[in-house]
Amino acid sequence: MKQNDFTVGSVPKAMLWFSVPFFLTNLIQSLYNIADIMILSRYCGTDAIAGASIGGNITNTVTYMIIGLCNGGAILTSQYVGAKRGDDVKAVVSTTYTLMLLLSIVTTGVMLLCADPVLTALNTPDEAFAETKIYYNICMAGAIFVFGVNAGNSILRGLGDSKTPMYFGIGSCILNILLDLLFVGVLRMNIAGAALATIISQAAALLGSIVYLKTHDFVFDFRPQSFRLDSGKAAAIFRLGLPGAIQNMIVSGGFLIVSSITNSLGLLAASGVATAAKVNNFAQMPAGAIGMAVSSMVGQNVGARKFDRARAVLKYGIGISLGIGLLMFFMVQFFPLQLMGLIVTDREVIQTALPYLRVTAVDYLLVAFIFPLNGLCNGSGHTLFTMLPSIFSSVIARVPVAYFCTSVLHMGLAGVAVSTPTGTVSAILICAVYYFSNKWCESDNL
Repeated sequence: MKQNDFTVGSVPKAMLWFSVPFFLTNLIQSLYNIADIMILSRYCGTDAIAGASIGGNITNTVTYMIIGLCNGGAILTSQYVGAKRGDDVKAVVSTTYTLMLLLSIVTTGVMLLCADPVLTALNTPDEAFAETKIYYNICMAGAIFVFGVNAGNSILRGLGDSKTPMYFGIGSCILNILLDLLFVGVLRMNIAGAALATIISQAAALLGSIVYLKTHDFVFDFRPQSFRLDSGKAAAIFRLGLPGAIQNMIVSGGFLIVSSITNSLGLLAASGVATAAKVNNFAQMPAGAIGMAVSSMVGQNVGARKFDRARAVLKYGIGISLGIGLLMFFMVQFFPLQLMGLIVTDREVIQTALPYLRVTAVDYLLVAFIFPLNGLCNGSGHTLFTMLPSIFSSVIARVPVAYFCTSVLHMGLAGVAVSTPTGTVSAILICAVYYFSNKWCESDNL
């Protein structure tokens, strides 16, 4: 299978070509939940919107943890590719897939047993509790497909291939929308239909990618006897990926706490934030894609000991992200009603979400710095460090600000919104200090 070498050639050209598929893949992934909410908005009630959003937030938290752990495999893969060590690449790929298979089984069982306590802790509105639980249980039952898809995507990213995941993601997204329309619009299965559509489409993406990779000289053949754990590589994957998994868990956990505060404001607030969050996710996707590209490109250049080129990767990453962020910011400020109207039809929900959306749009400019900075730290193998700004921003900064603005200042959803850019600013400051210290240039993973 073809591998892309990022240690030579034009940095901005390589970044744009490599990050566009990342963006499209992330967009496709987000369309799963957006499609659910759009169709539920048209065929069901506000309780179904809140249920899909709350249930989706919980399952996304698990997914983000797995993405963080898989990132350990991606980092090792990219560095071994840069160092031209093919046998080590094969061992990392085999170990990554095996770990994800085992973890998916354990995670599914634990999360299904914890459904009621988790939903209660999040202050799930009574009107949406039953709907949320249905969505949550079905999505968690199919977690093995999500684990498999993300394991494959991370490995391909380390190999320099960002297009293959995009192709299967597009097909999966189209299938998800068609199944949503069938299950919810035609068969009237309500929120259960939306959840089933999501899981079936993920399963199709995993199966399709396996068939494709087996016929295109992939480094792993997916035979039962090929699922092996290399203890040394497993330890390295955990060492590099566990900080990212914990980081994503803490960030998502902090978000869930803020969501709990939002849910306590009522069903309309929960549905409004769910709608605004979809707009925010889309607006921040380009910066997220750039950050992922920075991670892979820096990983190869650190493996090749080309640190000045790694610095150039970060510079271009921030510049491109900031330009796109400015465009997204102005679009949200001038056309917020139209953008949210593309997702839901309930005018009351849209009006409720308006102050939240306008304030959180400031974050579009801030993530243009933090995503590439995190990408550089991750790509150089310093994943443990990235936990610090994430913990500080999501727990120490964001949660207290959200609580103070809503409970003390009584600012409502605008108060919840203020906490988002506050947390990101704190993370940028910490990462900037680390970058200028040049500690990231010290790598002992090879």
